[in-house]
Amino acid sequence: MLSKRDIQKELGKGINIYPLYTENIKENSINLSISSNCWTEDDGDVYWYGDENFSLSKNENVKKNFTLKKGDSSIVNVGTKNDEKNYLLLLPHTTTAIETEEVIGVGDNIGGALHSKVGIAGKGIGHIGTMLGPGFCGHLLVSLHNITNNVIALEVGSTFVSISFDYLETEVERTSSTVSGHVDKFSDLGLNINESTRDYITKDWKNNIDEIREKMILSDEYKQYKTHIKREKWKDFQRYFSRKNIIACACVIILFISLLGLATYIDNTTGNNTWVNRFWNVGCSGIVCSLLVSFFKFLKN
Repeated sequence: MLSKRDIQKELGKGINIYPLYTENIKENSINLSISSNCWTEDDGDVYWYGDENFSLSKNENVKKNFTLKKGDSSIVNVGTKNDEKNYLLLLPHTTTAIETEEVIGVGDNIGGALHSKVGIAGKGIGHIGTMLGPGFCGHLLVSLHNITNNVIALEVGSTFVSISFDYLETEVERTSSTVSGHVDKFSDLGLNINESTRDYITKDWKNNIDEIREKMILSDEYKQYKTHIKREKWKDFQRYFSRKNIIACACVIILFISLLGLATYIDNTTGNNTWVNRFWNVGCSGIVCSLLVSFFKFLKN
């Protein structure tokens, strides 16, 4: 599994995401967001009572009502003109198909897996067990399963799934091109999609890792993130220049020079070059090198 540092190294290479939200990059995963393209697989009348309070029950305090139909969009708009919000509605005991806002493109030597976020699972949404195949390009289509008796509302743009990455020991050879967003599966799932949405999901650049990479590296978010990473690396390097480390380095240098000086003194006294040779051939290659490895680990700690 790739760590945060591994992911940072692969950004712009084997891992490419657009748009890139750097706050979603975690210690060993990246969180992905809900787009406005989501479809319910059941029918239902839903009533809104303010904020994220949606219900199948109607009373006199209802502010707005929505009718969701199987295969159609499960996104609703609520709020005032100055404070509008879009929500994804998950009907009880129903599966909802969601396209990620982000487009992702990975190399042929990288795979991955999608996992439920703790906060999402805590709402009563079933576990996500989707795989990311090597060489994939496009939006990810993820199914959420509401296993509760209540309507669950998730704000569009919020994160709902985490993706982790793994290296493959050998690269795979692509046998077919990727269909962005898995729109080829929509008819099997009974999802209705209009031409404008289809065109948006299947734009040519979303099927090409090089074009996804180009859009990512040209974005301000990516440029700022690369600058941030460089600053963090410089700060890490500066931490080595502590008083403790400087004293430790000085002690090692003094010890090294002292041992070399002692060997030279003995050889000058005896009239041969035995101890100097032993110092370089045995001391440096064996004892001193081992000590230096331990020393650098000490500095790192």
